[in-house]
Amino acid sequence: MPSPEALVEAQLDAYNRQDIEAFLACFHPEVEFIRWPDRVLETGHASFRRAYLDLWQRSPRLQARILNRMVVGRFVVDLEQLLHHADGPMEPLVVIYETQDQLIRRCWVLSEKS
Repeated sequence: MPSPEALVEAQLDAYNRQDIEAFLACFHPEVEFIRWPDRVLETGHASFRRAYLDLWQRSPRLQARILNRMVVGRFVVDLEQLLHHADGPMEPLVVIYETQDQLIRRCWVLSEKS
């Protein structure tokens, strides 16, 4: 049984490889991607698949780097820096991952746009 931190690290590795199947395997089928505090941007594997394949097509060298990480029970809080984004340099993001049943159930993203 992977720890919440190991689960989030596995999805980060898959994200950086742009491996959609390994990436989705880390998420609950009804995962929610939420712009802080409550604006749901994506829900479920099909929506994630479309969104991330589009993102990776536009940004084929995209990478996420962890600047800082905290783990509190089933929550993992990362300060992430995106590199090589098609939209140019990005400010660091705070991403809060909530895990449930050995999968990521929700992700909240805080950025300058939040």
